[in-house]
Amino acid sequence: MPAVASSPKSDVYALPYIQTPLVPSLYLSEIAGCKVLLKLEDCQPSGSFKSRGLGNLVHHTVSNAPAGKRFHFFSPSGGNAGCATAYAARLYGQSCTVCVPTTTNPAMIARIRKTGATVIPHGNYIADCVKHIQEVLIPACEEEAVYCHPYDNPVVWQGNSTLADELVDQFGDAKPDAVVCSVGGGGLYNGIVQGFKRAGWNDVDVVAVETEGSSSLAQSIKAGGKQIFLTNPNTIATSLSTPSITKETIEYAMKTHPTHSVVVPDSEAAEACVRFANDHKLLIEAACGTALAPLYKGRLREILPKLDENSTVVVVVCGGTSVSWDILKGYADKWNIPLN
Repeated sequence: MPAVASSPKSDVYALPYIQTPLVPSLYLSEIAGCKVLLKLEDCQPSGSFKSRGLGNLVHHTVSNAPAGKRFHFFSPSGGNAGCATAYAARLYGQSCTVCVPTTTNPAMIARIRKTGATVIPHGNYIADCVKHIQEVLIPACEEEAVYCHPYDNPVVWQGNSTLADELVDQFGDAKPDAVVCSVGGGGLYNGIVQGFKRAGWNDVDVVAVETEGSSSLAQSIKAGGKQIFLTNPNTIATSLSTPSITKETIEYAMKTHPTHSVVVPDSEAAEACVRFANDHKLLIEAACGTALAPLYKGRLREILPKLDENSTVVVVVCGGTSVSWDILKGYADKWNIPLN
């Protein structure tokens, strides 16, 4: 797997992400009526695919600077992006501050602090954190400050594109018929499309799944390509709760790559999390359950009519550490989902 930083000095630094397993799911294959493979991004050091994108941003900054250069990385995050930034900063001995909404899960805050990063709860939304970082924290910083946008940065997309590079390596001479991923701001999707373009996988469909309370891609497509901004995104999939999708995501989805925009209710994302835990003995958060929901509800063939029993579909299990058994039990109680 190639390193993403272009500087010759980058070889000195270990990459802040790993190649993740690609494993078959007997459960989802039976439901979908085709072979389903799971790309287990929950195995990343920070617990999610964000180690690729935000990790690459930190790696790129440090590896292209003079030796010994000190940076202070600032991340506005609901959890996963900040966690990934903090893990990478720790790896390279750099400072990091993560600003999170006051509603952020305390367990996530504790996880980020374990890296040595500073965590500052502020406001109710990511937008509040962005403003606080840019107007208060960065101006007061004595080190060279680096603002780490969680998804709208080409360096982040470049890091996320390594997921596609790995799929190409793992499939060898073959390729999947489709890849399913959840979408928040578009950083993961953009990386996958860019990686597929490099590999010539221009005919591999991408199923981009959002929740009803944070469906800026679906709404932007419906609006004919106009970038739609959501005033108050509202979903249990807080990692997907972004005010808008990137312009590049809209362009890719409508004009560049075969993309199927799908929207699911919170209840289906929650059900997918519980069923995935029952089936695969892995805990995932609702942002990840969002991608799995169309499969668990048996709708994959409706979305992709060309699929048959010989087809192969990859689902990106994007991970996320803001989850616990108590949270899943809460989903089960609220939506009457069987726990086994």
